[in-house]
Amino acid sequence: MVVSATSQKKDKLKLPLENRPGQGRKNARTVRRRLFNAGYKSYTTKRKPYRKPSHCSARLKLAKQCSDWNFSDWKTVIFSDESHFEVFNRKNKSFVRRLPSESDKPFNFQPRVQGGGGSISVCGIMTAKGVGSLAFYDGRMNDVTCYYVQDNAPCHKSAFSMKWLKKNKINLLDWPAVSPDFNAIENLWDIIDNKLNDYRLNNVNDLQQAILEIWTKISNETCDNLVWSMPRRIKKCVCVKGNTSAKY
Repeated sequence: MVVSATSQKKDKLKLPLENRPGQGRKNARTVRRRLFNAGYKSYTTKRKPYRKPSHCSARLKLAKQCSDWNFSDWKTVIFSDESHFEVFNRKNKSFVRRLPSESDKPFNFQPRVQGGGGSISVCGIMTAKGVGSLAFYDGRMNDVTCYYVQDNAPCHKSAFSMKWLKKNKINLLDWPAVSPDFNAIENLWDIIDNKLNDYRLNNVNDLQQAILEIWTKISNETCDNLVWSMPRRIKKCVCVKGNTSAKY
């Protein structure tokens, strides 16, 4: 008798995990093995923004509004956002290659200090043609110290910023809040955070100089590719009905 691979996989899925009368309790290793044989593997959960149903509805509304936009349309958009960086506490993971006996060596440890050893907040803009201005600011965002970043977060819709945009005749998209996946500039913050590992940072001044240097070296091609991905991001949002997706 010839049994196909598909039939074998179905048979594995039918293997009972529950205890039968007279059987002892199955241990965790057995359960993991059965799940692995059935095609279930272990993955690390992804950190994504928490979204209420109202957020998802707003995201889907914009995605449908821009569903027929092509790259030429997105080239006319100025993307802006703010981010926060710390001297020591990096967001990304670092890896080392070592012998099992070297677990206590200093190179295994990444310094982490309370408060991050000092931090910097930045606000920047980009288009398909490249990066624009990058501003460093202290304290909280309020009506006077920051403007133009427009993603419907309360601090971004201040009276001062809205007045400035209207005065300069800048059209606004009704951008949904809690939607970093819609903002191409978010990827630039990740690029900066990764490249900061190449710098020896001892204080806030070092951090600021490093961020500025990395920012000025971001190529126009990188920005062009990020904006080129916008139609794909919008299409993905429509497919998942405004909910969170794994890709962005």
